Amino acid sequence: MRPLLSELAFATGLAASVWLLLHLGLHPVGQALSTIGIGGIALVILAHLPTLIVLALCWWLLAGEAGGSHPVKFVWGRLLRDAGGDLLPFTPLGGYVLGVRAVVLTGLSGVEAAVSSLLDLFVEQVAKTAYLIAGVLLLIWLAPRSALAVPALALLGLSVGLLAAVTVRWNWVRERLLKMAARLDLLWPGVGERDRRTVEAALTAALARRGRIGLGFCLHLLAWCLGAAEVWVALYLLGTPVSYGEAVAIDGVFAAVRGLAFAVPAAIGVQEGTYVALCGVFGVDGPTALAFSLVRRARDLVIGGPAVLIWQFLERKRRTSRPAITS
Repeated sequence: MRPLLSELAFATGLAASVWLLLHLGLHPVGQALSTIGIGGIALVILAHLPTLIVLALCWWLLAGEAGGSHPVKFVWGRLLRDAGGDLLPFTPLGGYVLGVRAVVLTGLSGVEAAVSSLLDLFVEQVAKTAYLIAGVLLLIWLAPRSALAVPALALLGLSVGLLAAVTVRWNWVRERLLKMAARLDLLWPGVGERDRRTVEAALTAALARRGRIGLGFCLHLLAWCLGAAEVWVALYLLGTPVSYGEAVAIDGVFAAVRGLAFAVPAAIGVQEGTYVALCGVFGVDGPTALAFSLVRRARDLVIGGPAVLIWQFLERKRRTSRPAITS
């Protein structure tokens, strides 16, 4: 049932994207894309690399002294995690699983990879809530008469409420993290210990590194701020510059919307419609906003596409290199 619902959500989102493209007009959207050109898209791609590296460092910090831990491994893991959520017909959870698998292929323990990935996810969501607060406040301050002010406040209230619920029910959340980490480790026989006590010990050790968790929060917040800079660069190159504060408002609210639309693979349709609505608040016309969304998807394809192909190659090589079992 779940794959069917995911496929239905993807098909609906794709249909919505096509309708939006036809509604806004192929020619205006094409004109906006011609404004930025191939060189501009290349700059947008380069602008994303610092964000990717900072995100990878956050995960690496939370992994601590795990056997075989190295920052480059987590750059690879974060790259494939994002590619799984942005390119493949997976939900974000599928992307996280793929990221864990990526670092496991480099020799990291399945337990350490799963525990650190889930903790990184939690820290990232806390930082995203802080970023959303900044985005909503800037939206209300810079565009107080916008029709999106009330929905943005409702979105903020929901996000803060969910974070508060997690804090209150921490023991329940911790139990869920343990179960999820154990399940991820079980996906790949032979890459780590399957004993629950091993998983619990790894999570306890990770939670005890409070200094690393605090630094991870700061780095995630920095990554979100770099994400707003990417929005600023892309819209500037598209010929519709916005201020950095406006870019934070656009990116912050969009990040929350995308998080709530986790059931839609690649946020297809959700991304396009949200960008058109948010960019419109700050004077960016619909065709340019849609072109901006397409540029972001092109960035994801150029960066994540080769990663997915390399992953497939490594998986195939691993399968073919296994010794044959003889009776």
